Amino acid sequence: MEQTKTVVLSRHGAGIVSMHKLAAEQELIVVHQESNKETEIRVVGQIGCEGDSYTYGVAFLDPAVDFWGVEFPSASQVEILARRKLLQCSICGRRELADLGALESDIYAIHDGILRSCERCSGSTLWKESAGEVPDESAVPEALTVSLEAAPPPEPSPSPTGFKNRRQHVRIKVSFTASVRNPSFDDDIVLCENVSRGGLCFKSSRRYYETAGIEVAAPYSPGLPRIPVPAQIVYVQELPLEKMFRYGVQYLRLTKEPRS
Repeated sequence: MEQTKTVVLSRHGAGIVSMHKLAAEQELIVVHQESNKETEIRVVGQIGCEGDSYTYGVAFLDPAVDFWGVEFPSASQVEILARRKLLQCSICGRRELADLGALESDIYAIHDGILRSCERCSGSTLWKESAGEVPDESAVPEALTVSLEAAPPPEPSPSPTGFKNRRQHVRIKVSFTASVRNPSFDDDIVLCENVSRGGLCFKSSRRYYETAGIEVAAPYSPGLPRIPVPAQIVYVQELPLEKMFRYGVQYLRLTKEPRS
């Protein structure tokens, strides 16, 4: 539990200051100290930081909740149209017309992208503005850059105990870079081979060990915003011919924490 403050209020959320590093899409509970109201919120993204404090844009999970007890002016038609963007999922290429709120628009402008839920990927992915007309949702985008067929599990390195495939979700073949961060190392730019709802697989020349905790931002390119997700290495395969290692990564579930 943390006593915090808001820097901006909106009909559907707020900008809050926290002493903790929060992850986009993390869900928490906020309590209004004056009214004793509480509601669930979702972290949309980081707005800024100063010293040891971080400012995040958060959105109510229930968009109809009247949490602040404030009468907000209705947005003009110009403002509504300015916030409407045709966004494209960076993983599967799906495109959607999204009506971003004021805070979401600010976060998109800061990071040139935003994390949103993708029905096709069955998880939260990075979305960026796409040029073109509003898509037919029944069709697969022509610009799809990944294969939706299930990727075969990697060949395990010989071991006395053998290898057990612990993945529960269908993998999607990909070919993009990701950023891996571990307390013992500097940032590691790696090549992702496949992703799933529960994790991903990447190759790196750096040696990590099974059960190691990491933060992974995928996809990632230098100069673009880094949106990390907590994860854990669940298997390691040495690739002697390539002088590299293949790693299986499982995302860690973010638990709800009370806030006041």
